[in-house]
Amino acid sequence: MTALVACQELARVYGHGANALVAVHEVTCELCPGDQVAITGPSGSGKTTLLHLLAGLDRPTAGRIGWPAFDDRPRGRVGVVFQGPSLLPPLNVVENVALPLLIAGLTDIEAKERALAALDAIGLADLAGSLPEELSGGQAQRVAVARVLAAGPRLIVADEPTAQLDSDLARQVVDLLTEVAYRLDAALVVATHDLRVAARLPKTWTMSDGALAC
Repeated sequence: MTALVACQELARVYGHGANALVAVHEVTCELCPGDQVAITGPSGSGKTTLLHLLAGLDRPTAGRIGWPAFDDRPRGRVGVVFQGPSLLPPLNVVENVALPLLIAGLTDIEAKERALAALDAIGLADLAGSLPEELSGGQAQRVAVARVLAAGPRLIVADEPTAQLDSDLARQVVDLLTEVAYRLDAALVVATHDLRVAARLPKTWTMSDGALAC
């Protein structure tokens, strides 16, 4: 099976000399279609930096990262769910979901149709015309997941997607992420402090001081 992403002795260092901060250190890992992984570890352990590297949002300082299944072009193939609010306030829900599709080159009609289908698939069609300020935290995160579903990526990375939610809403969001990953036959990686969230995924990796234990 061709790996979606493969890392070999990956490192990411910020700054230089005595002020250098090693965020990720000699990480070697691989993700294949269908993998569902929780990455746990304390704040500052490097989880977010690793997710950004896996998604192609950042570049390593050393080592190698590749996306063999994507011909080493991750753009448009990776969906990201961020920890904090990621919806644009001036746009309503369906416009927020459709925006990445428009950027990818779809027409207004195509993007809206796919956005509405994604919202309907996860039970949020009735919120299509709502503005982000009218949503609860749990609803906003579910809309962020709908945006991923609409784009149809093969790799989904989620950075502490339940950090601002209570335990019931956290469970719902994680269950939704796993369901969406299953529908898309996508790999899913969730960074989390919450061991209850981690327990809902088949695999757990642990980060400490930038190092990863798979």
